[in-house]
Amino acid sequence: MNAFQIEESFPTLITPRKHFTFEKLIEEVQNNKPIIEQLLLKNSALLFRGFPFNAPDQFSDFIKSLKLGTCVNYLLGDSPRDKIKDTVYTSTETPSGFHLPLHQELSYIKKFPKHIYFYCQIAPSHRGETIIADAREVYQSLCPEVIQCFQEKGLNYVSHYYYKDRLMMTLNRFARSHKSWMEVFETHDKSEVEDICRTNEVSFQWLPSDWIKLKQNRPAVMTHPITQDTVWFNQAHLFDFNPRLLGLLNYIGTKILYCRPSTSLHEIRFGDDSPIPRPYLYHILDVLDKKTVAYPWRQGDVMVLDNILAMHGRAPFKGKRRVLTALTI
Repeated sequence: MNAFQIEESFPTLITPRKHFTFEKLIEEVQNNKPIIEQLLLKNSALLFRGFPFNAPDQFSDFIKSLKLGTCVNYLLGDSPRDKIKDTVYTSTETPSGFHLPLHQELSYIKKFPKHIYFYCQIAPSHRGETIIADAREVYQSLCPEVIQCFQEKGLNYVSHYYYKDRLMMTLNRFARSHKSWMEVFETHDKSEVEDICRTNEVSFQWLPSDWIKLKQNRPAVMTHPITQDTVWFNQAHLFDFNPRLLGLLNYIGTKILYCRPSTSLHEIRFGDDSPIPRPYLYHILDVLDKKTVAYPWRQGDVMVLDNILAMHGRAPFKGKRRVLTALTI
């Protein structure tokens, strides 16, 4: 790693010792792949800063040079995103004033991505960090009673996605939040939707007006296959729409919007279908807040996360912000 300066913080900061061309960066990454992999397993998050990233294609080529896995599309994902090219997307189009709490990407599906990547193309003028936390520390900081309950029971995730609902389409013009199933599955073909569901062990039910209901039973805790570390690995705190998560006014608006259960974006219960006590969910949010690390973006930064060991989210921001993302499995 003579070509790189390494600062083992969280995230681990990797900078060039001298001027790099993009081709030189790819060469050095390939030459030092084992060391980069060990740093990622140890520290869970790497931030490459000061390298010549100027376009989405370079971001994509960099990911391929790391060879951590196969790039995949964002199927079954609930966050509003724009597809830029191939498997590169905007990180989220959730309204800028909303705080997106920490989570692992697609932790509610069976074939979740093992790594997630972020590229800062335009840094916001105020805040807008891709916040991160070490999921090992989150697990160790949670109340034993909460851990035991979640670990023993597991979780049932329920989602509803629309076809061409005029109300939802109108609302999304002002604040993108509730995706259609065509966006979630990246297809208009119902048979393809059903195939994707079966592959991921997702129960599905077609509802009136071509809405679809998805149900997934997943564990709440995960053991990393290489490090054997135990981590908190779920999105229960994001699937429960409550005043703490949304803010009081948004919460009231959401209760009115989703007055019919068959149209509610998300629901979460324990695996035995019993309700999750809201104090448990608030405790989880408290721990996540305490463990949050907010590292300000600079234009050209690229962050690599182990999607089991590291959690990520997004701070509210002002100004223009463009952060791209990609996944490997």
